[in-house]
Formats: sequence, structure tokens, C-alpha cells
Amino acid sequence: MKQMLRSIIRGKTRIALAWIFSIALVFAAREYPHPVGVFICFAGAKLRFWASGFLRKDSRPAVGGPYAYVRNPLYLGTYLMAVGTAAAIQNWWLLGICSVAFAVVYHFIILDEETKLRQIFGEPYLKYCATVPRFFPRPWPAPDVALKEVNPEPEHRQYNWEIAMKNKAYEAYASFFGLMGFVTLIAFVWKKFFSA
Repeated sequence: MKQMLRSIIRGKTRIALAWIFSIALVFAAREYPHPVGVFICFAGAKLRFWASGFLRKDSRPAVGGPYAYVRNPLYLGTYLMAVGTAAAIQNWWLLGICSVAFAVVYHFIILDEETKLRQIFGEPYLKYCATVPRFFPRPWPAPDVALKEVNPEPEHRQYNWEIAMKNKAYEAYASFFGLMGFVTLIAFVWKKFFSA
């Protein structure tokens, strides 16, 4: 059963989930975005932008910036953007469904990625896994000594604009503005044409 679920989740599942989430927003966005939800969504976009400047797809694991706190900051950022959007429109059902769907789908996606990363990086990645949590961040960064054992390159702990642009970091903020604009427009339509 677990293997069957894993094979279903592989592939284009994330794209399908994004479409389902967008369709759900059309029916759920009855209120203009609340500042708390907007802030959570923006925090997710900021985390994704920050993480993109440290992710070098090469021979060493990323350990700089948010990678010193959590192994999967891009996925955490995506999660925050989704639940932030649901909170912004004050739809608690959608927030709960997003959390459950994210937990199920990304659990298997992350496990598959970790298998690949162990094969690529070997022992340094195992040390990294022992030092930095998978999804719920540490309250403080991992000790520098431990991170140097994983990746001794000092420039890998510096934000790099060129790498961020190569990783399309700007898409995080574009997604944030797109989501907030979309739910604002949908709420306007509901209020203007469908409210009693």
C-alpha cells in the first residue's frame, strides 16, 4: 500500500495539487485577504527566495542560510504559502485540507529525494540529516562546526544572487503576489455579484 501510494505521488502530483488548490480558491475566497494570512504567505515566499540563493546542485549539500535550520526550506516555504493563503481568506477547512494533503504528498516526495541525496552525497549527507531536522526548523542554526563537516566550502554559506536567479528565486514573490491578487479578485467577484 505504501509503495503504491508512493508511485502515485511521483511525477506530476505537485502540479495537479496546485491546480486543485487554485480551483478550491475560486469557491473558498469569499473574504478579502486578512493581514495575518498575508504575512504567513509572504513569510513562505521569503523563505523560498532565501533558500534559492544557497541551493547549488553540485557535489556538496546546501548548508547555508535556511539550510542550517531545516533540510527542506523550499517545501516548508511552499507549505507556508498555501496555508497562509487559506488563512488570508479565513477558510479553515481549506487550511486543514492543505495541511493534510501536504503532509501526505510531501512526506513521500521528501523521502524519495533523501534517498537520492544519500546516494549522491554519501556520508556528509547522513551527518547533515543527523544535525538538521527534515521539516520543522530548529530555533537556532546548526553548529558551524557540524555544518563544516558536511560542507567545508565557506562560499556555500553565503547568499549568492547568481545562483538565486539561476534557481528562479523571483518566482517565490511572483507566486505570492499572484496568490494574493487572485484571492482578492475572487472575493471581489463573490461580493459584487453573488452576495445577497
